[in-house]
Order: sequence, then structure tokens, then C-alpha cells
Amino acid sequence: MIGHYFDFHQPTELDEVGALLAAFREDASVLGGGTMLVPSMSANLVCPGHVISLSALRLDEIVLGDTHLHIGAMTTYAQLLASRFVARHAPLLAAMAAQVTGGASIRNQGTLGGAASFANPSSDAPGCLAALEAEFELRSSQGVRHVAAQEFFIDAFCTARRADEFLVGIRVPRDATLVACEYQKYKASASSWPIVTVACSLHRGEQISVRLAVGAAGRRPAYRRFESDEQVLLAPDEFIEHAAMSARDLVGEGWSDELADADYRRAVVPGVVKRHLRILLTGTKT
Repeated sequence: MIGHYFDFHQPTELDEVGALLAAFREDASVLGGGTMLVPSMSANLVCPGHVISLSALRLDEIVLGDTHLHIGAMTTYAQLLASRFVARHAPLLAAMAAQVTGGASIRNQGTLGGAASFANPSSDAPGCLAALEAEFELRSSQGVRHVAAQEFFIDAFCTARRADEFLVGIRVPRDATLVACEYQKYKASASSWPIVTVACSLHRGEQISVRLAVGAAGRRPAYRRFESDEQVLLAPDEFIEHAAMSARDLVGEGWSDELADADYRRAVVPGVVKRHLRILLTGTKT
């Protein structure tokens, strides 16, 4: 139960949202599916004086463009799973959505934009979006700007979104060089938040490219793109070892919560990264 009073707004135009945020700024919270914000308000972790719902806006469309797949901020996990565009052009995103904890209620209510904006270190979305090299479209009364995933996720529960901005959509590059991808998370129990997530993809263009993101282990996603040649596919062991150690270092000081402390999460990273890079590069499970 939410224990404080607030004003509820349900604008029907994008400009209305921008005007409300310009007026109320830090005293306002944007409501997407509510699976993050409502529990936080019930626990008195956040106490906004104004809640601005995006539910009356058409921000749940998935549109295939020439260079990008555009996903509206209010798109639910269920809509991601049902989209043939996502399955074809962003299979890593589909794999992530299929593993979201919480059953049908979360899949049908939780939104990709909400998970990204909340930036919970233990959420599935940030690491996956980092691996996809996604771009975030932020809107305010002053206009629109686009922020790359590496600049969007700043710290635990902190993004590059200003107080007068709201997330309109997420753009995922269309990449004809994609060969394979892997997403997996490790958690203490079936219903818990992840302790570590691994998102990786293999691309074959002029060079071999491997993109790797580790989530939940640090305060923000740890991401790196590795460029190599065909040798990485013929003799991958040295590369896998290097990438796993690099991922652990990128995690930094790590992230602690009630599920696991930072030292444990950092210790888990190399092993799970090695496992999924080996699957990605050789198709062999170990």
C-alpha cells in the first residue's frame, strides 16, 4: 500500500508529458508498467508528489526501419516475445525477454523502457541493451536527444535521463553480420533477481567481432566489443580466457545486495563468461 498522497497525471500527448516534467522535475516520477515504481512507492523508497502515466500514449509500437529496430518505451516483454521483427533482427532481446522472472503478470505488464529507466543493477534489461549497442530516445519540452547505452547507464539506479526528460523509445541497430547470440542469467532461486547476467553475440563481417556484456555483477553493465580474425573460431581458448578476465575487470568494485555481495558476484563472472563464450564460438556446452 502506498502511504503518501500524490497527484496522478495521464497525459494524452507527448508534449503534455514534457510540460509536466518541466514543471515538476525531481518531484515527478514517470509510470510505465508499474512493476518497478509501484513497489518502490509502497516501500517508501521513492515518494513523488506527482506520478505521470504514459499509458494513454502509443509508445508500445515495434517498427522496423532501414537501419534500426525501433521499440517504444511502453513495449512489454510479452510484446517483444510476440514480435517477428524482434525474433528476426534482435534475437538476443527475445532471449532476454523469455527469461524475465515473474511469470505472465510481469511479462504482460513490465515494459522494456521502464526496466531500462529504473536501471536496477540486477535487472535483465541493462546488460542485454548494452550488448545490443542500443540507443535511447529521450524527449523533453526542449526537444529530443539520443543517448548510446554506454552513456545511458551511469550508476546503480541512475541513468543519463534528466529530470525534465522521459524515455520515448529504444533503437536497436539492424546488423546483417550477426551469426549467433547467447543470453543467460544466474540467480539464487527461480523467483529471485539475477546475481550475474551474460549477453554475448558473434558477428562476421570484414573481421570477426564478439560483443560481451555482463549485468548484475556491477553497478552498471560491463560491456566490451572484441575484434579478431577467423583464428578465434579455430582456436578460441586463449580468447575466451582473455575475455573472461577482461569482463571481471570491467565489473569494477561490484554490486552488493541481499542476494549476494560484490566479491561473490565478481568471482562468478569469469566462469559464466567462459561457459557462454564457448557455447557462442563452438556450440559446445561445458
